[in-house]
Amino acid sequence: MSRFSVAKDRVLDDLENIIEQLLRANRKHRRSGLWNVANPYRAKSKPDQMAVWLQGNRRGAWKDFVSGDKGDAIDLVAFGLTGAVTDETRIAAVEWVEDRYGLKSMSADRREQLAAEAATRRKAADAKEAKRREASISRARKFFFSCSSQILNTPVETYFKSRNIDISKVPNLGRSLRYRPDCEYWMDPQRPHIPALISAMVDSGGRIGACHYTFLRNDGSGKADVEKSKLMFPETSGLVIRLTNGASGLSAEDAAEQGVKGICGIVEGIEDGASVAISEPELRMWSAGSLSGLLTVPDHPAVSSWIIFKDNDWGKPQAQALFERAVARIKSFRKPVEVISMPAEWGKDVNDAIRSGW
Repeated sequence: MSRFSVAKDRVLDDLENIIEQLLRANRKHRRSGLWNVANPYRAKSKPDQMAVWLQGNRRGAWKDFVSGDKGDAIDLVAFGLTGAVTDETRIAAVEWVEDRYGLKSMSADRREQLAAEAATRRKAADAKEAKRREASISRARKFFFSCSSQILNTPVETYFKSRNIDISKVPNLGRSLRYRPDCEYWMDPQRPHIPALISAMVDSGGRIGACHYTFLRNDGSGKADVEKSKLMFPETSGLVIRLTNGASGLSAEDAAEQGVKGICGIVEGIEDGASVAISEPELRMWSAGSLSGLLTVPDHPAVSSWIIFKDNDWGKPQAQALFERAVARIKSFRKPVEVISMPAEWGKDVNDAIRSGW
């Protein structure tokens, strides 16, 4: 067994401690299957810009959503030690691991024994991860359908009105939005129950894979006064919120089956999508849920072309770089792509522009 393989197994065994030490990561940013960390080598980096996977066959894999840098467990150590992944830093990472765990003095027989034990653990971990992930998706799906499909005359409608959106006038609104009057806010140790807009996040086949939560004030006059009013559960890669069905009024699957294609507008926020839908009802509007979500938007046969609405993230070159990568990826679908960016004086996004009267 190679030095790299032995070292990698040891990193995977002690991954959480290594993340905490090398990346100076705060454990409060851990969640199911993932640890959001800040890039210690980038000024003003936030914990939502980089992630390390903790479970399954992706355990030890990491990605910086701003730069696009990514790698395996050895690359993670190399990056944590030096801020770069090269042939030289990977060798240095292996040497660091060998010194840390006393691997240099280990006999060949002991190495083989460790390798066999690691393989057994990986197989068991992969099975456990697959079961956990399916259980999380099932939980999200059941939770969504347990929420009320009636959003009018609720704090959800009031919230949209506070954003200058009459949700009752959104044409061909899909079935992605629901209301929960007593949603548990799990970021607070007290776990209070407060109203929330619950949005279904679906994969390319329309299957619910996660929920997007917008926690609201009791009267719906704005977002709840909590640490983070918008959350998503579980993993959301490859998922979108299908807000409207465009001019045809057909779901994406029904449209594809009938050979009906149309332009799809993609935005970050739900509010932005609803705002665009009212002014441009012929567009099928989808929300990625976040800027990083734009990187995994799935293509669909019902989409003939894309219009990407860009937020104005002033003074954030990292966000600009991430957005450009997302655009490049959507262009790889080989369909027409147009980017619409609001002038800075209009506000941060489409909804801001409408609210400010432009």
